[in-house]
Amino acid sequence: MNNAAAVLSLSLICVAVSACSVKKTQEGKMPDVSVEATGGQLPKYVGTTPDVQVGSKTETITVPTVHVTPANNNKRN
Repeated sequence: MNNAAAVLSLSLICVAVSACSVKKTQEGKMPDVSVEATGGQLPKYVGTTPDVQVGSKTETITVPTVHVTPANNNKRN
């Protein structure tokens, strides 16, 4: 029953959207905006940051060898 309601709703939306025709009859223009501000002050902050040392080094790691034996060679269709 929910599928039928969803299909009906979707159909009505499609009909409503396709039945509407919109044509632009005049070009639009953004309004001119002027802003003036006086006074005010931004807050001041004092902060300390840690000293960070960045570097790199070469490492050798041992990766284990993995052997895979298939359990069954029969193919299923």
